[in-house]
Amino acid sequence: MLVKNIMIPVEKLTVVDLHTSIKDTIALIDMNHLLSLPVVAGDKFIGVISKKYIFEEYFNDVEEKEIFLKRSIEEMMKTKITAVKERDLVEVPGQVLAEHNLQFVPVENEKDQFVGIVTHKAIFKTFNKILGVGHTRIEVTTRDVKGRLATLTEIITKQGVNIISIAEIDIEVMNLREIILRVDTKNVKALIQALNEGGFTVRRIDESQI
Repeated sequence: MLVKNIMIPVEKLTVVDLHTSIKDTIALIDMNHLLSLPVVAGDKFIGVISKKYIFEEYFNDVEEKEIFLKRSIEEMMKTKITAVKERDLVEVPGQVLAEHNLQFVPVENEKDQFVGIVTHKAIFKTFNKILGVGHTRIEVTTRDVKGRLATLTEIITKQGVNIISIAEIDIEVMNLREIILRVDTKNVKALIQALNEGGFTVRRIDESQI
């Protein structure tokens, strides 16, 4: 899945420019129940402003409130923000959000024009879909042996079960791998029995599916 499929397009965003006053910026943030706003110059993303940044500036450089509120946000916005491209895979903004303390990741097109943002919520919803959340969840452990995944899927297929997703994790213990399955099945017990008989260890399943 590409970034452009999960981003909020710029047309639906509330944005500010360099010369927007602090007072107007706070009003926009509060009115739209947001944490931060993109700062733009024409079709370019140049930074982000939030109430947190504004308050930090105010308490670090105390001055009369009314004078402070008339200042522009240019002096206190954050500009070193990593942008991603709209044709990047969704894993790219996910990694950026994981590594940096950001409310969103700006998205640019091939011409470096600002076209939208990716939020934490969009990433979580996307990975929930990828992981098949809502379907029967089964955790299986097995030795890290060539061909084991093929054997696993063959067993599941023979049970007439539809595989929604598979995630494999190296648990770094005794050469073991943990495989997390999401499947569609009406007979979980039969599937578990088949997996155990096939040499796999079922460690945990979604209890609501038993």
